[in-house]
Amino acid sequence: MPENNRTSRGVLAYWFDIAPQVTEEWLHWYLHDHMPSRVGTTFLSGRCYERIQGNASHMVLFETSTSGALLDPAYLALLGKVSDEDRQRRGWYANPVRVTCRVVARFGRGTGGVLGVIRVNRGGRAPDDVRQCLVNEVLPALSRHACIGSVWLVENDPELRARMDAVRVTGHRDGSSDWAMLIEAGHDKDLAAAMHDIAEMASWRVLELGDHAAFDRYRLLYTMNQVDEG
Repeated sequence: MPENNRTSRGVLAYWFDIAPQVTEEWLHWYLHDHMPSRVGTTFLSGRCYERIQGNASHMVLFETSTSGALLDPAYLALLGKVSDEDRQRRGWYANPVRVTCRVVARFGRGTGGVLGVIRVNRGGRAPDDVRQCLVNEVLPALSRHACIGSVWLVENDPELRARMDAVRVTGHRDGSSDWAMLIEAGHDKDLAAAMHDIAEMASWRVLELGDHAAFDRYRLLYTMNQVDEG
């Protein structure tokens, strides 16, 4: 059954490419500077991932208690204060995609060592049709896989994005997606098998999403929680 107590949460997710020659420098800065500056404001937790297979080389995901908490004044203040060094670091990022979301549904609990991500844009399809298929058909089917611990759906809220962009200094041209399905597992082989099964589902195929759906698999690099603070 879905965990309704977690469906009110907010999520900020970000996909991007980092050039191999700066990956080590970027990761050091991200773990010791950027992530700690976010977790402990409005964010309950943050995660950082590297690609196993798929599109963007890296992904980060931050959770809040509610979607409205993404607009916490302390966080918005950070978006409006960017140092010259941070402007230079922005040049490390290529092909960024950023979504500001509410959690629509979640089955299961916990954080996997690997994460499957299916980013969906509705194209010309009715939003209700896509959402109902994902919530009522795809997520329950994924949750029945023996080695999949948790599956959840987040839906982008353009109004939240617009209010963030009104105060942020950089990132206004970042791409976006309408939904993201997140699949938590311990082993990549189980993740790959589950994601393959999605493509064979009749209810998924009838949506005819084609290039409007992107399939990625990631390995967890690091996770940080508010309770980790000393």
